[in-house]
Amino acid sequence: MFATIGDKSKHSRGKHPLIVGCLLLGLAAVPDAMVVPVLHDLTVERFGVSEGSAHYFMAINLLGAVLAIGVLAFLKRRLSSSVLFISAAVLSAIFMALMALSTSWWLFLLFRCFEGGADLLLLSIPFRLIAGAGENERYAGRIGGGFTAMMVALAIGVGFGSAIGSESPESVLWTGTGIMAVLALIAAYVRRTVDNLPPSPLPDSQTCPLIPREWVGAGFYALDRGLAALVSTSLPILLASGFNITKMTLGVALVGMFLSLAVFSAPVGLLADRYGGAKIRLIASLMCGIALAGLGLMVWLPPVVLLVPCLLMYGVGASGLMPSAFSVAVRQDASNLVFGSLQAAGQAGYALGVLGGGLLITVVVLPPDLMIGRLFPIAGFLFIVCNCLLLFALRTMAKR
Repeated sequence: MFATIGDKSKHSRGKHPLIVGCLLLGLAAVPDAMVVPVLHDLTVERFGVSEGSAHYFMAINLLGAVLAIGVLAFLKRRLSSSVLFISAAVLSAIFMALMALSTSWWLFLLFRCFEGGADLLLLSIPFRLIAGAGENERYAGRIGGGFTAMMVALAIGVGFGSAIGSESPESVLWTGTGIMAVLALIAAYVRRTVDNLPPSPLPDSQTCPLIPREWVGAGFYALDRGLAALVSTSLPILLASGFNITKMTLGVALVGMFLSLAVFSAPVGLLADRYGGAKIRLIASLMCGIALAGLGLMVWLPPVVLLVPCLLMYGVGASGLMPSAFSVAVRQDASNLVFGSLQAAGQAGYALGVLGGGLLITVVVLPPDLMIGRLFPIAGFLFIVCNCLLLFALRTMAKR
């Protein structure tokens, strides 16, 4: 029913590029996850800002992503992928160190913005390496493997963040600085592998690197990241504000969610290769929506009882979202600019999710339990509806 997009030619580069891509992607994902368990202390407690304003810390990455896309569009093929990646890792380390030292909330946000631009390069380049590391028939499986590496890294990051940041949230930023420095050294060591991909075809239109189906793929990515923003930002803040849940309990729940994402991403990617990305996408979106509706039951049942199983179910559903989306809508041989644009769309969705959650918390004056009971079921329902609309758009394109 849906045609998978990608280059049909076979590449016999073995598994080495896949391993390198997963390694770089995993290390790059750790620092951002470390701030989630200590987000309240890192923003509200440290700078005395409101809970709504604390959402800006997670949303400001969008501006950095836009800047990074502009840099990629300007440079195009002037610099190699390895040079871009190493430079981004070094800049990310510098900006995280500056965030740890900052005593001004606005400077803190400015450094976070620039660090978000570096993050976009650190994620998009490994994804391109993973996508082009084998045959098209196993494209979604490789993307799923990449998300497995990423989710394991996020789980490790959340666990480290809850442990390291319990006494001093700034220590999370210093640890992230060290990880980025190590990442730059590793990328320098494997630079030949990072650059060992054939040049991507130039787009027909010099003004837009994405083909029509990839705009739908960008929509999928934006939806997924917007939903993740509510789960990773608004939910921890509301739980910390209105429920007797410790940082360790929240950390365990989030680690379980990321681990379920990690365990199921690669197998679900293989299922998408076999049965089609559209079917897997529909099932995954239904699971995510139902899991978020379950969080709404916290109004009547103890949060400690509901939090872990709901986040585990959300993790299982979310494991199938991106492998299926890449399988059905994104070319395997796309350029760094295309993968960067998809990451930027994800950052836009994340920013909208963060800002929307912050706005609702600020404007709609409700106790945290009632806010969770209404916000997350509505978000789950809208997520299912939007996915169905995008899948229908893809089906319409396939018939033309």
